[in-house]
Amino acid sequence: MNWWQGKRVLITGASDGIGQSISWELDQREVEELVLVARDQRRLSETARRCSVATRIEPVDLSNMEQVRDLLERLHDTSIDVLINNAGSGIGGAFQSQDDDALLEMMHLNCDAVVLLSRELLPSMLEKREGGILFVGSMAGWAGGPGLCAYSATKGFVNRFAEGLRWELAGSGVRICLLAPGVTRTSFFRSAGIDEKDLRAGSLSSQQVARAAVYCIERDRAVVVPGLWNRMLLAVQGWVPRALVGLVSRRMFARVLAGQKRKN
Repeated sequence: MNWWQGKRVLITGASDGIGQSISWELDQREVEELVLVARDQRRLSETARRCSVATRIEPVDLSNMEQVRDLLERLHDTSIDVLINNAGSGIGGAFQSQDDDALLEMMHLNCDAVVLLSRELLPSMLEKREGGILFVGSMAGWAGGPGLCAYSATKGFVNRFAEGLRWELAGSGVRICLLAPGVTRTSFFRSAGIDEKDLRAGSLSSQQVARAAVYCIERDRAVVVPGLWNRMLLAVQGWVPRALVGLVSRRMFARVLAGQKRKN
């Protein structure tokens, strides 16, 4: 049975990277409609053009809470069956050097928008006792990365929010799932001001992560971590002292900080 068939799916961050790849993966699952949300209307249109199912594009800056509320108002009479909270941004470099406005924008996008969208779209799913919300967290949410401290904290919030909400809604018929990818080959690094060469080891493609995302909610998995290497790292984190996790993290992310210093 095709769980996705006939469902209307809203995907945030659908203009690029993982969100775009998820859109194309779901296009093959006989969904009724894809509602694609991101800031860039031109790139959203490019994503939609490659889809054979019905699409609706919503150019919205999800770091702007007024625009988020306007989006929810436009969706008031639209029944969303599945929400994929994928949109997110990051800032690389030493924490003390990061811009105040950029930090707040990242926190609004990575945390506030996720909570508001989930809160407003959940009631109709609960009423039907069917549907799902997929949260795209991160491996970084379980081990704060030097040079990505604030970003890691926002993803830690997403990881824990997804876990708590799944427990809260157990037996409701609504699937709450967390996808926690590691390093993925997308435009994230350029946007975060990070040299891609500093964090390329073991990275996956956006298509690989998208397939894991679809599998995660299709099979109603609590957590899916794409990539064997990432799953091994996560397993090891649970057994070793946090001080050792910190030591390894500093070594892994040292080039991010060094690269930022070179730029400055």
